[in-house]
Amino acid sequence: MTDEEINLRAGLVAFSDVDRVVAVNLDQFDPLNSRDDLIKLLVETGISFSRPREGDIVAENGSSSVEVTIRRDDVVAAAARAACELAASWVDDHDVQAWKVATGRFAR
Repeated sequence: MTDEEINLRAGLVAFSDVDRVVAVNLDQFDPLNSRDDLIKLLVETGISFSRPREGDIVAENGSSSVEVTIRRDDVVAAAARAACELAASWVDDHDVQAWKVATGRFAR
């Protein structure tokens, strides 16, 4: 999955309602690279973190988790990656396609 797809799926999880209406601009939502967007994602999803061992970080929500290795001592980047991958895993391909159709970004 590309970074753009991860950001899109994480944004859909955090901000879409049952009718797939999203209150933020998902084209600009970039929690992988923006600390402000990462904080918004964490607040909306309730994702938290733990450090199971030196060099790793885990994003979790109680029922699922994603573990990422910390590279170049960049804990924030690893936390962002883990949180976004976890949130992205909660959205299936059908939901993404339906959102794209609803917003005119995809034609069947």
